[in-house]
Amino acid sequence: MIVGKGERPRIVVAEPLGPEVIDRLKRFGTVVELEDSSPNSLINALSDADALLVRTRSHVTARIIDAAPRLRVIGRAGASLDHIDMKAAERRNITVVYTPTVQVVSIAEFTVAIILATSRRILWYDRQVRDGQFDTLRTPYGREMRNQTIGLLGGGPVADEVCRIMREGFHARVIAHTPETSGPPVDAAEAVDLRTLLRESDVLSIHMPPLEKFNRMIGAEELAQMKHTACVINTSRGRVIVNEALAEALKTRQLAGAALDVFDAEPLPVAHPLRNAPKCILTPHIAGLTLDVAYGYAGVADDVIRVLQGESPQFPAPYRARGADSD
Repeated sequence: MIVGKGERPRIVVAEPLGPEVIDRLKRFGTVVELEDSSPNSLINALSDADALLVRTRSHVTARIIDAAPRLRVIGRAGASLDHIDMKAAERRNITVVYTPTVQVVSIAEFTVAIILATSRRILWYDRQVRDGQFDTLRTPYGREMRNQTIGLLGGGPVADEVCRIMREGFHARVIAHTPETSGPPVDAAEAVDLRTLLRESDVLSIHMPPLEKFNRMIGAEELAQMKHTACVINTSRGRVIVNEALAEALKTRQLAGAALDVFDAEPLPVAHPLRNAPKCILTPHIAGLTLDVAYGYAGVADDVIRVLQGESPQFPAPYRARGADSD
């Protein structure tokens, strides 16, 4: 059903999206902002909803979708669709829209920042100076980026942007391995196999998609192939790395450092081995959260409104629901 001019659609916003997004939606429909995004809250709110907007916490399962008989569009303020049951949405002819490009620059810049912080031990030096050390610390450490090999595991827009920054900004050598079905190759990087990537990378940066086949792809055996002076960076998928193996590699000095913004379990459990791993920077899945990205999320509101008006969205999900007259 296409919402008519005299009828204001009911739009449920399950997580905070910022005043600009809410204002755009309110100009078009009746907006319901939830205080929590638990399954029961979603089910209760969606009984008469035409649209649902989510960010990162809400899991839009088949059970939730089936409890929303009027639902026509799901908007995801983010670049992935991990938490949405796409098959259930397609089965119900519900269009899913998202923001595939809005976080690219923010995540890429954050990735480069923690590469530099890890390679030059910036946080470690900060702690030592605060503890009263100074002259004893002033010995040569680290290397310039132009003399290092940056290895990218996986492809996609963020990997492309990291490659561009490292090549054009730092004149570093960039190599990449893109496993089959993991995304497009990084065109500006030198394509190599996984063994070469592990063996030659001074910095290994992970850029893998959320597919189960890639879970625990980098374990003890793979980490053992890397240089003892190498660092591992992960701003994409926490489950790609066997984090227990990474923690052990850092503890035994098999690796020189790591920086992780994503984990196999979030929030990071109290007893997680990475918490006590040395030379390891841990951040709370924040790489893509800049003010610029928050403003960019307004685009998902525009796409939700387009769908409710019977128009084509600018950013439909790759496997979005088929129309009633489709094959």
